[in-house]
Amino acid sequence: MDHMKILGVDFNREEIKVRDLPVYITAKRSFFRMSHKEMEFILVRLSEKEKFGVVAYEKQAKIILEKYGIPVAFEFENMNRTQRDSLLERNVPFIYKTVQLYLPFLGMALSDRFVHQKKTKTEKMMPVTQALFLYLLYFCKDNPVLKKDVAKALGVTRTSITRASDQLDAMGLIRQENHGKECHMITNGKGIELFEKAKPYLIDPVQQTVTTVVDKDSLSLPLSGESALSKQTMLNAPKVPVRAVYKSKIDIKSLQNVDVRWDTDSNVMQIELWKYDPSLYEKNGVVDPVSLYMCVENNVDERVEGAMKDYLEEYQW
Repeated sequence: MDHMKILGVDFNREEIKVRDLPVYITAKRSFFRMSHKEMEFILVRLSEKEKFGVVAYEKQAKIILEKYGIPVAFEFENMNRTQRDSLLERNVPFIYKTVQLYLPFLGMALSDRFVHQKKTKTEKMMPVTQALFLYLLYFCKDNPVLKKDVAKALGVTRTSITRASDQLDAMGLIRQENHGKECHMITNGKGIELFEKAKPYLIDPVQQTVTTVVDKDSLSLPLSGESALSKQTMLNAPKVPVRAVYKSKIDIKSLQNVDVRWDTDSNVMQIELWKYDPSLYEKNGVVDPVSLYMCVENNVDERVEGAMKDYLEEYQW
């Protein structure tokens, strides 16, 4: 159970499983029981891709009212002025973000503002999106977190966090709730379950790999690739150690490139230049497991594949 503030009233919100309702009412929708003291109503969160139909909403609200005996309202992800006016004309209760609210049993707040709905790419995560996802996965579990707090923690702008959160929202990995001027992000799941949901959208964080001579600064970088995996499992360590660094934190021109086929000096290592900062999530000198998984995902060595599988199974999510 969580909370949702509506017209200044802090409602308890509990997701419920509806039964004995037609499939056309329940399909791809979420249902919540909203309560404050003796006031209750059912909030139906509509699918973003659902076709708008005011007459259908009117009929469905009556069916749900008969089933539960309390008022019903629909929560919209998208809405334009014409749709808003149609709902008002048919007396259909609704909530649209914090911009438009019509709840005859509680109150109303209408304005001329309609949030511009921009198309969000959902094929793969942007680097900042993956950085945000990892933050929510490791540090927030299923607890709400403010955008401004994450922006500060990751060292990026609020605009960047907004783009990233919109992408995670469009992927179905989080939901966003506006409370006044603040926006809360809440994950749709946690731990290994959330990781499995995110797998199709994750990217390889490595932009470029450079083989270079070891120096004292590079030894402080977190282990990555097979080096990281060997520290966490029974996998043998590679002959050339692998470490990771955020591409913006190093001058690549200062690195002395080495070809290990001709240079047999053991004092060399591979440095992965990452698209986001691996040090944000490193633990005990090793990069985080999700990023590591993406680094070795395409490795055809069965030993590496097996070690990675064992590591994820034993990891304390």
